Amino acid sequence: MKYRVLIADDESLIVKSLLKAVDWGALQCEVVGTAEDGNEALELIRIHCPHIVITDICMPELGGIELLKALQAFSVRPEVLLVSGYNEFEYAREGLQYNAFDYILKPIDHEELTACIRRMINQLKGKEKSDYELKKHKMYELLILENDAETLMDEQGAYATMIVQFRDSAEQNEVILKQWMSGREKEGAFFQNFLFKLENNRFLIICVNTAGDCEKLSSYVMDSAHQAAQMFQENCTIAIGKFVSRISELPASYQQAKQYIEKSAFLKMSIVTEEDIKAEYKSKNTPDALVKKAEQFLQNHFTENIGIETVAEQVGLSVSHFSVLFKQKTRVTFLDYLTKLRMDHACLLLETTDLKTYEIANLVGYTDQRYFSQVFKKYVNLTPSQYRKKAE
Repeated sequence: MKYRVLIADDESLIVKSLLKAVDWGALQCEVVGTAEDGNEALELIRIHCPHIVITDICMPELGGIELLKALQAFSVRPEVLLVSGYNEFEYAREGLQYNAFDYILKPIDHEELTACIRRMINQLKGKEKSDYELKKHKMYELLILENDAETLMDEQGAYATMIVQFRDSAEQNEVILKQWMSGREKEGAFFQNFLFKLENNRFLIICVNTAGDCEKLSSYVMDSAHQAAQMFQENCTIAIGKFVSRISELPASYQQAKQYIEKSAFLKMSIVTEEDIKAEYKSKNTPDALVKKAEQFLQNHFTENIGIETVAEQVGLSVSHFSVLFKQKTRVTFLDYLTKLRMDHACLLLETTDLKTYEIANLVGYTDQRYFSQVFKKYVNLTPSQYRKKAE
C-alpha cells in the first residue's frame, strides 16, 4: 500500500522543495495534498485521511502546535512531523507532548527528513499490524464466539460479510484465497479484509472500508465476489450479507450471509446478495408465477380431496383474490380447471384399465361414486360405462 502524506507550510518554496527533493515513491508514499495554513490542513486531513503530516510550526491563523492540539479530537490521527526554525525549538519540544512523532530544524536536510519518514513508516506498519490483529480478534469474539458486543470497543466504518463455500474441501482453496485477498487490499486505500475459516469448505471474509464509504465498499465487495467466482471457476458459492456501519452491527450481516448461503442451492446462483433474493422473490410472486404454481400444485394433487381454499393457501392469497386471478390467467374458473383435470384422468383410466367406477372415482378425488358419475356425464355427455363401451 502507499502511505498518504500531507504537507502544510506557508512558504511555497519549501513545499516545492519537499515535493521534488524527496523520492516519495521509493518511500511507498504519495503526497495527497498541500496546505498554506493549519485550517486548510485540517480540512484536507478530514478529506484525505493521511498517514503522515509534515507541518511547519509557524503558519498564519493556525500553526503546527494548534494543529496538533486539534488532531487530538480525531478518532484516527496521522503521525505528525514538525518543522521548526532554531528560534522555535521550545515550541517543537512542546509539540512532543501532543503526540508529535518528531521534529526537524530548518533548513531541512532531505536525508534527515527521509530517514525520519522511514522511521514513521516502520512505526505505522507496526501499529497497523497490531490494530489489524486486535480488530480481527474483536470480530472473532463477536461472530464466532458470539460474545456480547457491548464488551467490545465499537468502531465506525463500512463493513460487509462475505461467505465463500467451496464444493470440495481442498486445502489449496484456503491458500489461494489468502493470496488473492492480500492482493485485493493493495489495490486501493482504506480497504481491509479479514479471513476466518468456519468449516473445511466454508470461509468468512469481512470486508472493511475504514473511511466509512459504503458506496465504495459495495463496489469493492461485488468486484471481489466476481473475481473470486471467476478465479475458482464456479467451484464456489459466495453469499454477501448486508452492509453495516459499526463492528457491533456485524452479526446482522453475518446471519444474513449464512441464510443466503443455505438458500444458494435452491437459487442456483454463484453469487447471492440481498438484491438477488428480492429479485427472485419478486419473480416468484408475479401473478403469472402464482397461477403457474397453482396449476403445478393441482396437477400433482388433483387426485386428493382438495378445494380452492387449499390451493389459495399454497400460493399465499385469499380465496377471493385467488379465484379472480386464476380465472383472469386461465380463462376458466378454478372448479372447471380442477374438474377437467379429474375427468381427463378418469377417461384415461376407463380406456386403459378394468377398474370399477367407484375405484376410478376415488382415484381422481371423488369419495361419492354417484356424484362422480353425474359430473362425468355432464363433462363427457356419456356415463362412465357408456364411455368405456365406446372406447373398446
